[in-house]
Amino acid sequence: MLSGNGAGLSSVPRIRLIALGVWVVLVAGLSLLYALQPELLDPERVVAALRASGQSVLLGCVVLSILRPFTLLPSSVLIIVLTLLFPDQSWFVMVISLGGVVLSALLIYYFFEFLGLGDFFERKHARQVRWLERQMNQKGFWIVVGWSMFPFVPTDAICYVAGTLRMPVGKFAAGVALGELPIVAFYVFATGSFLAA
Repeated sequence: MLSGNGAGLSSVPRIRLIALGVWVVLVAGLSLLYALQPELLDPERVVAALRASGQSVLLGCVVLSILRPFTLLPSSVLIIVLTLLFPDQSWFVMVISLGGVVLSALLIYYFFEFLGLGDFFERKHARQVRWLERQMNQKGFWIVVGWSMFPFVPTDAICYVAGTLRMPVGKFAAGVALGELPIVAFYVFATGSFLAA
């Protein structure tokens, strides 16, 4: 844990600073890449790349789903990709997709907890952090469900907040799963209906 007396990022252990730096460079680099070449996010292109991997196509999908926050691939793209790869196995795609969403959310949660950003913000804004922690502990489950259910905001943002504020992990994971369930179901069944038409 960080010492309470340090000022700013100078008191953050070196491994955390390196991890934060790598993450910032990765996010900036991939954001620029996707802005310059948006076709990289095309589901059909991703499907073609995964099919080229042969037998390991399912493993590739699972790994991409879990590491999605670091690749910046929207979860909707991966759900559509899985549906295109396994068009006759909607329930299988639902389970894999929802599992990937929850695991990637937990990865973000623990990554931000590892970075110790909660300690950093606590030193700077202790009263506000205490208030937010109380809100997340009391109503956090429903905040996470609502945020995850709303399709036009990134679920990753609530994962950062929950990890930083140390929301109970079981409550957090359950909230993400419940909130994402209707969205995942919509993408799977809408894509399946489109393919069947």
